[in-house]
Amino acid sequence: MTIPIQPNIQCENCIKCGNRPHVEQHKKYWVLTCPNKSCKNFVKALTIDVATWNRLNKKANEIPATTETLKRTA
Repeated sequence: MTIPIQPNIQCENCIKCGNRPHVEQHKKYWVLTCPNKSCKNFVKALTIDVATWNRLNKKANEIPATTETLKRTA
């Protein structure tokens, strides 16, 4: 059974094909997957993990660069 994600939920489109993902339930796991079966882009977790999907599907120019200086720890 597939469930479409509501438009008011902040969820990135698939980075490979540009389609909006949908949710599937497999036994005890929830899978956030792209409807295009050929791109095979998915996130599997115990809960619907939209945060991980958004992090994996951001374009390189959308990821903010850190201005924090690196510190040596060893």
